[in-house]
Amino acid sequence: MRLLLFITVFISFSSAFAQTQPDTVILKEITVKATRIHQPLLKQPISVTTINSIKIDALSGGTISEVLNAHAPVYVRTNGPGGLSTLSQRGYSSSQTQILWNGFQLNHSMLGLTDLSLIPAFAVGQITVASGNGNTSFGEKGGGTVALQTKEPENELGVSQTIGSFNKSITETYAGVHLGKWSFSLVTGLEKSDNNFGYSTREFNNEAGGFITVRKQRSNNEVSSKTGILSIGWKEHQKNFISTFWLYDASNNIPGGISSPSPQASQEDSYFRWMSRFTTTTFGQKLTSKLYVNRQKLDFFNPASNIDSRSTSNSVIGDVELLSELHQTLDLVSSLQIGHSYVNASDYSGKADRSQFSLQTHPHWQPVERVNLYGGLRFDYYSDFKEAYSASFGTNIEILTDHLFLKGQISRNFVAPTFNDLYWPGLGNPDLNPETNIKYETGLLLDQMFSGFAHSTELTLYDGIVEEGIRWLPIGGSDFRPVNLESARLFGFEIKENLQFWSRDFHLDLQTTLLHTKATLTEPRFEGDRAEDKQLRYTPEWQLKASAFLKWKSLVSVFSYNFTEERFSSADHQSPFDPLPSYEEATWSTSIKIKKGNFGISPQFTVQNLFDEDYVVILDYPMPGRNYQLKLTINYKLN
Repeated sequence: MRLLLFITVFISFSSAFAQTQPDTVILKEITVKATRIHQPLLKQPISVTTINSIKIDALSGGTISEVLNAHAPVYVRTNGPGGLSTLSQRGYSSSQTQILWNGFQLNHSMLGLTDLSLIPAFAVGQITVASGNGNTSFGEKGGGTVALQTKEPENELGVSQTIGSFNKSITETYAGVHLGKWSFSLVTGLEKSDNNFGYSTREFNNEAGGFITVRKQRSNNEVSSKTGILSIGWKEHQKNFISTFWLYDASNNIPGGISSPSPQASQEDSYFRWMSRFTTTTFGQKLTSKLYVNRQKLDFFNPASNIDSRSTSNSVIGDVELLSELHQTLDLVSSLQIGHSYVNASDYSGKADRSQFSLQTHPHWQPVERVNLYGGLRFDYYSDFKEAYSASFGTNIEILTDHLFLKGQISRNFVAPTFNDLYWPGLGNPDLNPETNIKYETGLLLDQMFSGFAHSTELTLYDGIVEEGIRWLPIGGSDFRPVNLESARLFGFEIKENLQFWSRDFHLDLQTTLLHTKATLTEPRFEGDRAEDKQLRYTPEWQLKASAFLKWKSLVSVFSYNFTEERFSSADHQSPFDPLPSYEEATWSTSIKIKKGNFGISPQFTVQNLFDEDYVVILDYPMPGRNYQLKLTINYKLN
């Protein structure tokens, strides 16, 4: 009933404003970081979603998982505050989705995925999501791309403090300055949260003669972290250079599931990342060279189970990209990448390492006006499992100039085996092949702008076939071993609607996204496999996301809503807990900015889980009820 009421009000509200130049922060041109295609959003062959700094800041605190859950066409799989958080795009697993930072993958080389809870939202200035992107662009993952852009303040100083429920405390400082050709920015943050929220569960009671609902409290769930990002840039004419250092250190207690708690478990995560990029133009051709260094530690301790797992992952990657204009209708992006990664882990008998070489090319041809054709071809060679190929072909046709676009892409992709897949002692399988998938996407985008009003609607249909999927299967007792055996099909559609209305000091931005994903195994993995033709684990068929952004003078208010349908915790849907109930999430945040000369002060109040929903995303991991955050930011603009 609450969902139906919300949709009715939302549609009525949107239609009323549809009959009536927005804030430039909202509609300014955004550089697409999630593909190698150097074209604006409207002319991309696939659907791309952008999340700007205003929407990121509106969540007041926390990690990018909360931002993506509210505003991106993805499904975030979270164990709750302080716990593991990963994402899935269009039914693809977390290890098939790549998280990028300045064009380089953050996916852990042992696990193949990225824990989003380790990326604080205040450190990110922009996010672009391209679920249909293949790995002709960035390699190794074929299930889509999420690209992060570091927050880089310009000519300002600021400090903010967030306090909230469950003893949450986040302190952020930032500074940015331009000195002639040089620019410097620094972002730091400290977080400490107990995450000791209460939850409801059902337990058997002898006196009651059955199950009763009891209230309990999460324990051993504390988290503390430190973040620092330093960027140094230089720019002169058509040359520019930037070097960014990112340090992070976190200590998390691991509570475990409510039916199998781990009262003494803890995890230490830390990483050092450095990216350096130099861009110049020679003979009319744009040349970009990048160097990326990553060192990440992950140590897990559980004395009760006698587990002391320590690992350090290292990687060094060099990338050179050339953008060439071969003709006024034809340009070409070519890239060469060389890298080496290795892991020292207490669980491995020796050092696991991988060298990689990749060569890729992306032609863009405009044979006639309003028709853009895009190609992609990539060759990868890996020292541990030899070669892999990927290719793509896409198009974008302007049916009505600047208003109606028909787009589409087909791609062949691969997913490289992780180090755990290959090297886990006694169980890893060195004979694994890369997973392969074929992805199809087609869509129609209508974009209109009038005086005081803007509207866009995008419909995207997609289909995908996965072969030789890597899954760990039981081989006897409690042991599992990875094999190439899974075949799956993933198809569905996405509908994105955006309405904007503005008049003088007033600005309203309404967005809705409807997601439908059908993801099933098309062949049995073993004799008698009852998971065939059933929806994949933790993959909802339906999601509805909506948000409203309102700005009046110095007042900003943001509301986000997310409805997620039932999911299954078991592959064959036979668990007594399946299906997990559908749930609703809502966040409301309001802030006001008070200026006095160059000084600004901005208090912000946020309510999360506005409807006080009692729900789980992952079985056995409760989510907190209604909770609150208060944030105060003070900044100073430099002349």
